[in-house]
Amino acid sequence: MEIKVNDKYILHSKNGMDYRIEIININEFREPSMKYGCDIWDGNGVYAGDVAFVGDDFFDSYKDQFERIEG
Repeated sequence: MEIKVNDKYILHSKNGMDYRIEIININEFREPSMKYGCDIWDGNGVYAGDVAFVGDDFFDSYKDQFERIEG
């Protein structure tokens, strides 16, 4: 999965909630588990309140539950 700044995804969680994720920063020098800075909103449009940092392992673990969205 190639991930770029400004990419947007929906994570269809197994708990039934859909989370909108936008990649706002990628830093190759950060610890690998914190490579991507993301803004996250829940299915009700509520912002998580801060940037979340995740790595490739996050995207690999849930690859079947991600849907890339445009715009």
